[in-house]
Amino acid sequence: MKKSGGWILWTVLLILIAAGCFYLMNYLFDHNDFVSELFTGGAKDQVFGKVAPDSGQSIADKERTFGRIAMCIFTAIVLLQFCAFVVAALVVNGVRRGAQATALRLKELENADVFFDVPLYIGLFGTISGFLLMVFSTQSSLVIAYSSTLIGIILSLILRLALLFPLRRKLLYSGGKTK
Repeated sequence: MKKSGGWILWTVLLILIAAGCFYLMNYLFDHNDFVSELFTGGAKDQVFGKVAPDSGQSIADKERTFGRIAMCIFTAIVLLQFCAFVVAALVVNGVRRGAQATALRLKELENADVFFDVPLYIGLFGTISGFLLMVFSTQSSLVIAYSSTLIGIILSLILRLALLFPLRRKLLYSGGKTK
């Protein structure tokens, strides 16, 4: 019962953090010129006129709508990457605290190798999503494509260099001893 309560608490906490991030990004999109121009390319009503007299929606309004959609996709991808980072850190921490023999813990780390690549895969998904959005908004699609890849590379590198390498080295130097 205690474990399921902990998972429920963590799930609710992650949902609240994600909702807070989406709220913050939407707030910044509406109130900060830098954020809105990052995803819209600076589309303004003064530059773009009306699409059609009967539609009532300007090109700038459409660009702003696509920019908001792109911002939500970007936020979701970044949140997924940080969730993958946390899961990988928890896996490494579980191996670190394990009481098994050193050889078994090294095998567990080898088996958990896929967790260190998940931020890269999510970044690749973001790149493909960004390029698919290029049909609607060039500026915002490039932001998603390049930044998701960069964040994925950085998080994967941090996982491997700061968490995996030191633990693997410690286990290799500890020899046949158990923890």
